Amino acid sequence: MAMVNNVKDSRWLQLEVCREYQRNKCSRPDTECKFAHPPAHVEVQNGRVIACYDSIK
Repeated sequence: MAMVNNVKDSRWLQLEVCREYQRNKCSRPDTECKFAHPPAHVEVQNGRVIACYDSIK
């Protein structure tokens, strides 16, 4: 019998981080850029962040 993981899949909450923002060169406000502009305390992994569901509604 296979073990079932009770870990939720959060891949659908992943957003790509703005490359220009990472270089401090993005001229768009975070509300107008289609990519994420995470604050410094948010961990970026492979150019992506996991967003709170409420923030992307």
